Amino acid sequence: MMQTWLEEAGDQFRQTNELVGQLDSKGFKPIFTAPTHDAEVRRDHTLAIIERLAAWSPQAIQFPLKIFSTGPVFEHGGWAESLDVEVLEDGPGDADRIVFDLLSHLIAERFVAPAQKDLVFVAGHLGLLRRLLILQHWTLEDVLALERDMSQGKYSRVEQSIRESSPELLPLFRPSSPAAAVRHIESLQDVVSRDWDVSHWMRSLPKAIDHVPRVLWDLSLTGSFTYYAGPVFALYRRGQGAALIKGGRFSVHHQGRDWQGAGFTIALSEWFGL
Repeated sequence: MMQTWLEEAGDQFRQTNELVGQLDSKGFKPIFTAPTHDAEVRRDHTLAIIERLAAWSPQAIQFPLKIFSTGPVFEHGGWAESLDVEVLEDGPGDADRIVFDLLSHLIAERFVAPAQKDLVFVAGHLGLLRRLLILQHWTLEDVLALERDMSQGKYSRVEQSIRESSPELLPLFRPSSPAAAVRHIESLQDVVSRDWDVSHWMRSLPKAIDHVPRVLWDLSLTGSFTYYAGPVFALYRRGQGAALIKGGRFSVHHQGRDWQGAGFTIALSEWFGL
């Protein structure tokens, strides 16, 4: 019924305004991106945001830059309303901490007990994934092919490839607690000495997302876009198939400049349960 659809649209509009108010209170500023450009539809906000920022000189941008963009993105053959949050930095900084602090705040505001018990936070790490496989003598071409399979949801093919080539890594490609994943990584001595920062990040996850009772580690999580370069994550709610939030650390080279930071996209219909 059209009346029902209009009421749902009105609810989402009001709740989106409240969400924008929360971002504003945390110092995030809006940036407007066009939904189409050169006959291309906008499939995500991150690249569209960077394209807008590239028009400014490096001296004009003060880092860390906390921004967000709203509007539809084209995915799975249709348009979906989303809100994208980014923290850009000009070197190693606090982008991850800022993102997780904001996530914890938004989750606490949106989901009060007992609804929080239905949330599941899943994390992966592309940098660690690539290093593990390279240490197992995978070629870069094979690593990228595996990542494509994971991003396309071809998990049976992924499991078969890992089982045949590096079976000792297979537990890391299945959901497990961060503590269990750290213990498994520590058993791979060559990796521990080089990726201790990853272990520290994994150990800190439950505290960083303190309003989500269930936190899982899964290296098969790669994110949907090639610009993800390190940690990636997604927030789910039991009973909803699509993720409420997807994000991670990104690195983009555009117009001769390097852009890096961390951020996430909120799928508004899923977030509001509409």
